[in-house]
Amino acid sequence: MIQEPIYDIDGALFDMGSTLLEYETIPWSVLDVNCMDAAYSFLEKAGYKLPTADIFWKKHVEIWQKYRNRAAESLEEWSIIDGITDLLASLDISTDGDMSDRFFDAYYTPVSRQLTVYADAHATLEKIKSKGKKIGLVSNTYFPENYHLGELKRFGLLPLFDFTIFSVSFGYRKPHRSIYTEAARRLDLEPDRILFVGDRYVEDCLGPKESGMNAILKYREGRDYPDPMDDNQVVVESLTELLNYIAD
Repeated sequence: MIQEPIYDIDGALFDMGSTLLEYETIPWSVLDVNCMDAAYSFLEKAGYKLPTADIFWKKHVEIWQKYRNRAAESLEEWSIIDGITDLLASLDISTDGDMSDRFFDAYYTPVSRQLTVYADAHATLEKIKSKGKKIGLVSNTYFPENYHLGELKRFGLLPLFDFTIFSVSFGYRKPHRSIYTEAARRLDLEPDRILFVGDRYVEDCLGPKESGMNAILKYREGRDYPDPMDDNQVVVESLTELLNYIAD
């Protein structure tokens, strides 16, 4: 039996990572090492004089953490390109031209290689569109937007969205209220006519609800969720299950 509520909505907003696309087929802790190894190898092959790999890694951790801490405190999003520029400058490597972008290409290759799409993502979005609902995407990311647009296109999802908002381009990250306000503006709907779907409780449930939206949590093992969960919080384990909660 399907539990209440059934949401009478006119639009749906989706998170991206671990909601539609799976970036963590390899744990981020391992993937980050693979990424920096790939970037270090790129610099070596380009002929740059580099410190040892462990010193390179420590510089990377220090710089990335500085940006992450600032973003966590202010909710202003950071760009990995800025972090890369700082890292290269600390190594006395010129960032003139497209050097930071080329470094990122190498860095991101291990992420792109293992990225997958959830098997029910395309069919679920198509079904929601067939119900006459608008669909938007709101994603936190410090990676360049064009890479993510390419990924959505690669998996056939991009044409299903009426718009996309990536925090790296918007300037603020979830749960900053402005990102939900902008999403509602682009949907041209009142917040209570919108359903937000994502795998993180604060960013994808609490933030949207505080902005007047409805929210469904797509459960992902390993996430830090409230225990016990709010009795009124609808939780699904697959995208297909969402269709049970959206009125025609």
